[in-house]
Parts: sequence; C-alpha cells; structure tokens
Amino acid sequence: MKIELDWLKNYIDHGLSVQKLSDLLTMGGLEIEGQESVDLGNGKTTEVVELNVTPNRGYCLSHIGVAREVGAMIHKACKLPAPEKQLTKAMGSVPVKKRITVVNEEPELCPRYTAMVIENVKPGPSPQWLQDRLKAIGLRPINNIVDITNFVMMEYGQPLHAFDSARLAGEEIVIRRARKGEPFTALDGTELKLGTDALVIADADKPVALAGIMGGVNSQVDESTQTVVLESASFDPVAVRKASKKYGLRSDSSYRFERGVDVDAVETASSRAALLIQELAGGDICKGRINIYFRSHKPNRFDFRISRTNQVLGTQLSASTIMKYLKGLGITVVKEKKAKECYQVEAPSSRPTLTREIDLIEEVARLDGYEGVAISHPVASVSPVRFSKIQTAVRQSKEVLRNLGYSEAINYSFIEGDWAQGFLDTFGGQQPAVVRLDNPISSDMDTMRPSLLPGLIKSAARNINRGQKNLQLFEQGHIFFGKKGKGSHEIACLAALATGPYPNSVWKDSGKPFDFYDLKGALETLANHFQVVLEYRPANRSFLDSGQSADAFAGGKCIAYLGRLDPALATRWELSPNMYVFELNMEALAAAITDRPRFQPIPKYPETYRDISILVDQTVQAQTIADLIRQSSGPLIRRVELYDQYQGKKLPSGKKSLTFALSFQSPEKTLTDEEVNPIFTKIVGNLSEQLGAALRE
Repeated sequence: MKIELDWLKNYIDHGLSVQKLSDLLTMGGLEIEGQESVDLGNGKTTEVVELNVTPNRGYCLSHIGVAREVGAMIHKACKLPAPEKQLTKAMGSVPVKKRITVVNEEPELCPRYTAMVIENVKPGPSPQWLQDRLKAIGLRPINNIVDITNFVMMEYGQPLHAFDSARLAGEEIVIRRARKGEPFTALDGTELKLGTDALVIADADKPVALAGIMGGVNSQVDESTQTVVLESASFDPVAVRKASKKYGLRSDSSYRFERGVDVDAVETASSRAALLIQELAGGDICKGRINIYFRSHKPNRFDFRISRTNQVLGTQLSASTIMKYLKGLGITVVKEKKAKECYQVEAPSSRPTLTREIDLIEEVARLDGYEGVAISHPVASVSPVRFSKIQTAVRQSKEVLRNLGYSEAINYSFIEGDWAQGFLDTFGGQQPAVVRLDNPISSDMDTMRPSLLPGLIKSAARNINRGQKNLQLFEQGHIFFGKKGKGSHEIACLAALATGPYPNSVWKDSGKPFDFYDLKGALETLANHFQVVLEYRPANRSFLDSGQSADAFAGGKCIAYLGRLDPALATRWELSPNMYVFELNMEALAAAITDRPRFQPIPKYPETYRDISILVDQTVQAQTIADLIRQSSGPLIRRVELYDQYQGKKLPSGKKSLTFALSFQSPEKTLTDEEVNPIFTKIVGNLSEQLGAALRE
C-alpha cells in the first residue's frame, strides 16, 4: 500500500519528518517496505512510503485508515471529510428509482449494495491535482469519473465502480451468480467463461462486472457517457478471493474486499465520489440512493478489564491512560461495570477484527510502545513428561526385541482388501469387519490393516527375494476393525516374525532353523520383563498352522497369539513354510501390568529341587500337567518349569516325554527328603490316575 505523505497531511497534522513518521508506523505494526521521491513533472516531487499491511489490518489500505493510526499513536484528532451533510443539498429533484432498479439475488454474498445516479456528466481529463495524487501512488489517470472512483478508494479504502447507464439493458442491475459458460470480458481485456460459482453484477441481459474484482468493457465510462450509475457495495471476502484466484484477475478492489471493508463506510465513500463527480465532471445527482442492506451491522461489544490488561502486558498503566488509547482507535465505552476497572466497550465498524478483550490488549501494547514493556523472566514450573502405561510398554518392548536380535520394520497402515479378510481373526472381537477407505491411494492399499502380520510378511518376502536368508523382524503400530452400527476402533499391537537358519552365534547350532519355541521364548521374555505370567491354550486361527499355534492369556484374557504361518500363505508369497510369528495386544498387556510391584522378602531357607520325567499321550498339554503338579503339591511348591520335550522312535507310539524341574521351599525351615518325598509320590500318583502318565525310566 503506497501512501503519499502530502495527501496524508490533509487528514492528520502530524508534524513529523519522513524518517520519524516511518519509524512510528513501523513500530505501530505497519512496516515501511520502501520510501521514494516521486517526480510529478514541472519540477514537482512528492514523498511516498510503501507499507506492508498484514491481512488482518485491511482498514489501513487507505489514506484515512493510516491517518487514524497515526492520530491514535500521537494522540491527535483526524480531520475527515463530511460528505453526507453536503450531499443532501447537492441532490436534484429526480428520484433515483426512476433511473435504475437494483435486485439482489445473493444477499449472503453481497450483504450491502448502494447505487446512485448522476446525470448530464461530462467525462474528460482530470484536474492536475487529482492526476498527481494518482500518479504518486502508481495509478494511471484515465478520465475524471474513473479517476474519482480510484481516488476515493485510496482515500477511504472502499472500492467503487461507475457504469455507463446507457449501456445497462433495461435500466436494471441484478446481483446474481453467473450462468454456466456465460461470457464476460473484463476491463483489462481478459475474456472469460464464467461458472456458476462466480458472483456478477448484471443488467437485464448480461454480466457487466465480476463482483468486487473488475468491471466489464461492455459498461465502461468513456467520452460519450452522459449518465453514470455509481456502485458502492460490500461483498463476501471469501467469494471474492475464490473468484479472483480461479479467473486470474487481481485488482486494487479485490485486494481490499478480500480483507474486508467497513460496511458503514459504503455510503460515505459513495457520497464523497458523487460530490466530486458533480464538482469535476458536472452533472445532476438524482435524489436519494438505492440502499439494499441485507443484514444491519451490529457492533462488536465485549467486556474489557484494566487489571487483565496490566497482567498480560506486565505494565502498571492507569485506567485513564488505557482509555485514552482506546478512544484514539474509535473504541466507545457503552457501560462502566465497575469503577475504573471493567468496561463494556464497542468496536467501530472499521475494525471488524476487534471481537474480544485480548484484541484490545494487543492494541494497547502497540500504542503504548513495545519498548516500554519491562524485561522480566517468566515464572513457571517445569512439569516432567509422563508416559502412559501403553507408551511405556511400547518403548520397553521395542528395546527388549532389539536386544534379542530383532530389527524394526515400518509399513503402511493400508493393505489390500482381500488380504485383510484373511487376518480378521486377531483381536477384533465377535463379528469384526474390515475398514474400507473411501479414497484409497491405490487399489492394493484400500483397506485399514486388521493385523500387523501382512506388512511383516511382505517385508520378509522383499528381503528374502533380495538374498537375505535369515530374518528376525518386528513392528509396532495400530490395527483397525469395523463393527456394524458402532463405527470403527483401533488397537495398539506389536508383532514379530522369524524365519530361516539361525545367524552365526556361539550360543546356537549353526544352520538350525528358527522354530515355534524361539518365538515363544521371545514372547515370554517380553512378558517376564513386565512381570506378566502367561498361560497358553490351543489356538484356531485361519492364517496359522493349527498343529503349531497357541493363544497366550494373562489374567484370564487373551493378550497374544503365536505359531507357524499357514504353509498355504507361505507358498503364496514364495516363502519358507517354516515362518513363525506372534502378535501381542499392547493395550491388553498394559492392563495386565501391575502398577506397584510388591516386595517379597528374600527367603531365609534354601529350595529343594526335584526333576520329574513322564510319559503321556501326545494329546496331553504341558500346561495341564503343570497345573496338576501345582494342585498336588500344596503350599510348598515354588516353581514348575518344563525344560525338555522328546518324541522319537525310542518311545511307544502316540507317546511323548516331558521333563519338569520342580522346586519346593518352606518359609519356616529347611525341607528334608522325608518331607518332600511324600509330596513327590502324591504328584506321581495324581498324574498316573488323572492323565495316565508314567514315570520314564
């Protein structure tokens, strides 16, 4: 926005040098981007400064707007034109409604529209003073009528437009949306095909202006014009911005409408322009004004507190000082709620962005001067970052798996729909459904994953196809399910995968492949880290081998499953049939973690150990045997651990050998063989009686 300093002096007698005025405006939030002396010819020059006006300060896109800012900062009143008083005397006797009719079909997009008619005008060159004003700020003089509309726009910040009445079909103006494909040629020669989203000013037949942006060549004022229809209006900023961007038209008018104009200045600017046209181009102003006001402007009213202002700014300003600043901005006090402490105030129509107390506090800081705010250090306590139980479990689980040799993988949350259907049987509850995407990025990523395993399997296939022989991968993320009538939900999970031969290690036989117990060991290491005891039961999931799979329970709830991937799925991806996986519900794990571990005193007396190796049917589960051992042992049993399982030719058909390590301990004394042997005998008897087990010789 360019401001001519001589022009500015017509409204505010600031008495400042160019440099001091520039510093004042910059510190007041109107940064000076440039300063120049403009040669007007005939030995005349004038000083012009260019302001960087931020989008929220559209009221400063005029000389009067800047004058008000300067007056508020130096505490001087502005001298503004009063055209309304003069207009009534200057009007003729012909009613304006006999010359033009206005219909507003889009009141939401054009909340206010005014029209005046000036007859018997004589278009021609503008006087030198008017040409100089426009040249100084970079505008090209055209003729006296067009120049006056540009002058008033730069004076008040209110865009205006003049139509040649003879070129308006039907002596009618209609504010409407454009028809699809309707042609329009702008004043700059741009030819457009408008869409129904464009707001136009039309006559009875055609568009004559793109509302708020630019007039059309079919209604422009030239030397032959005798009657002028003067438009002054308020248009929706969003509609103007969208149309300007879509049709590639930018103008001084659109620049101001996009930032919002003073709806109460619509009449004032129109009156000012009509009087200048009568003065410089002759003519008779028709009586009255067409004024369509869809929604009367209601001033913004809100409470303002002196104590809150000083608290926010860290100042000790008095109520009289603060109110002096607000008065300079045109703020009026409607009601004093508490003696010199709380006021109900009303913002002027020129400042529509002043809607709440903090807005005025910012204005007070600006007018008082930011350099006056004392430097002080903030007083605040630093709160430590606290992780939720799930966040803690996730972080620690990743660390445990990394220490076990697993590498983390990260995959998209989207997978192929058919692929997702095969993994619904995880943690989705009864009758889970997949969650489809309305706008997928590709056909193979159209569904939210119901399991982390599909992504891990694809990662494994990608690595194996590139020569990687052994893999230990894990991924942490969310899985998603839909439920009929209940929307969708997501669950935080962690999954791991292992396949191929063991990597070189001094602890394991080289070349031996990963098996079920490797994944079970990794899962138990995780559970032990959080002091969660797991119980295993047979699993029946469609994507796992039923003979080598299990569900893991904690506190009676299934929190994980593990097993060998179904060989059919492995074949589909050209993978080894010996691929083992597990998936852990992190939310269920977090719920199973004890908030406060209980301290147990160190036993005073040593444990007594026994091993028991038994033959049982292959269908008998190890967990069933362990539970029966605990039931048979009474309070002295401490640990029951399976450490060996054998099935081979040396055993009877259909049998397997299981070896458990047992420990017994008393809190009162050291146990002797005479005390342990009866318990051991009872265990053997119960195993034989209930499970048909026999001691292995």
